[in-house]
Amino acid sequence: MNLKAQVDTLFIDSSFSSINLKPFSKINKNSLETNDERDYYYFSFNNIFNTIDFTLKNELSSPKTIFLQLTYVYIQEIVLCKYEHNTLVPKATTGINYKIDTKPIEHRLFTLPIKLNPKETASYQLKLKKEKGKPLATSVYLKSEQTFAKDNTIQQIIIGAYFGVSLLSVIFSLFIFSFLRKSTYLIYAAYIIFLGLFISAYIGVFSQIFLNENTTVNKYTNYVVFSEISLILFALFSQKILEAKTYTPKLKKTIEVLLGIVIIIRLAIHFVFTHVFENAVTLFMKIWYAFFIFLICIIIVQIVIYYKKNNKRTSLFALAYIFMILGTMASILYHSYGIVNTYFYDLPLLFYTSFLEILLLTFTVVFMVKDIYDERNTLSEKIVLQEKENLTAFIKGEDQERKRIGKELHDNIGSQLSYLKRFVSDTFKDEKVTETIDTICNDVRNLSHEISPSDLTMVGFKDSVEDLAKTLSSQTSLKINFNSYQFPKTLDDSIVTPLYRVIQEAFNNIIKHANATQVDVQLMGLEDGFTISIEDDGNGFDVLNTKNGLGIKNMQSRVHQIGGTFALDSIPNKGTSVLISIPK
Repeated sequence: MNLKAQVDTLFIDSSFSSINLKPFSKINKNSLETNDERDYYYFSFNNIFNTIDFTLKNELSSPKTIFLQLTYVYIQEIVLCKYEHNTLVPKATTGINYKIDTKPIEHRLFTLPIKLNPKETASYQLKLKKEKGKPLATSVYLKSEQTFAKDNTIQQIIIGAYFGVSLLSVIFSLFIFSFLRKSTYLIYAAYIIFLGLFISAYIGVFSQIFLNENTTVNKYTNYVVFSEISLILFALFSQKILEAKTYTPKLKKTIEVLLGIVIIIRLAIHFVFTHVFENAVTLFMKIWYAFFIFLICIIIVQIVIYYKKNNKRTSLFALAYIFMILGTMASILYHSYGIVNTYFYDLPLLFYTSFLEILLLTFTVVFMVKDIYDERNTLSEKIVLQEKENLTAFIKGEDQERKRIGKELHDNIGSQLSYLKRFVSDTFKDEKVTETIDTICNDVRNLSHEISPSDLTMVGFKDSVEDLAKTLSSQTSLKINFNSYQFPKTLDDSIVTPLYRVIQEAFNNIIKHANATQVDVQLMGLEDGFTISIEDDGNGFDVLNTKNGLGIKNMQSRVHQIGGTFALDSIPNKGTSVLISIPK
């Protein structure tokens, strides 16, 4: 039988766009086995050289150019031959053993043009050389010029979207790292970079973009190295995400030891003991897959443990991890055992799952940042609350001490001074000494009243404030204008002393810092409470750029303690105003 009769003929007409070559071909000179239902070519571990024979017939009355395209990018040698007078004549030779510029068409995939004359029937043989001891899985498609151009455009858009999202994720991680200075985000950025390099090598983009046309493609110096580095970085990143150092320290140590051992072995057999690897590929592959499954199981255990701590972050990471495992396992089943076809639109499933993985991991990082800021906000709120509690305790202690000192001055020292006055008056009858002691007694009484005014309840809050204003006016150069309108005659005992302290503090600040000449004090009663305003014409200050001192903090705290609001407004060289509002 001649070749045309032995092999099914594929007819090319005007409606031809794209077709899988497998059903129309003969492999290694033998008809396809009836139980081989694969829609792609799978050459097992044994043969190094394999052939695919096929026949094409151009049904058109014009020349036709079609493209033969292989999906796997690490085939060592590809030779397309045409039968001419029962002799095989090479038409194109390429592969990773040859320089990149030997590709007949500049494309990430090996693409070979086939030119058919009008009404021509031609038979071809595709020779494939694979790595010793390793299987080879690849699809082979025939495409029209229009379909080839269309598919190429769609794939470029998809690939561009992948690396665009990857680049944004890297920039985002580095941006977060610049603020938080946590190694987790730097590791994640590095992981995305090397995962992107690995994927670019896996789909043929790396050699197309990054390698010189006069070089050959070394699978191990990029594809394998990128794979190993990205695996290490993912393992490190997963330990950071799952806080393994805190929650699963023993498993973390196990992962680190296993990674170190296996990575050293893999790099050694690929770059040093290559002959050992070639003679025992199957054994090494089984060891590697066993390690990979074991690593998967450890991280799954860590995910389950950490889920109780942070279910949102863990859920996103677990979903990303599932996509990573799915893509990796599908790739292993395809390339090593030929069980399932993982290519869609001439791109492997691992490409799509890694894209989803990057999206989910980036969202995981976003949640991590959110958790950090939530923790910081919670901590800030606790610090503010603690400061308030400390300030409240300080104020209470200060009030108690004031009362103690005031009571001591009034009851003890005041009594002793009165006794001394009587003794001196009766014994020496010296009026000057008596007047001096009277002055001292008055000063002590005034100081006692200032420290702890015992007559607030009896005299009333309004009258006490008015007395304080008059006293300060008489003792200083300040002119204090006091006004009251419909102010409550009586106030609750719990708010009288704090309010009086606030007004004392306000006057004290004016005397010490304001350099004012006039102060206006207004007590105003309202339907829903009352207000107290204190305004001066002093120096003023920039409220936004000046840190509040202890005095102002005390005033704020006292007002807030009794359920009021405290407002401070100041303009440089135009004075300061304080407004206190107390609701009913």
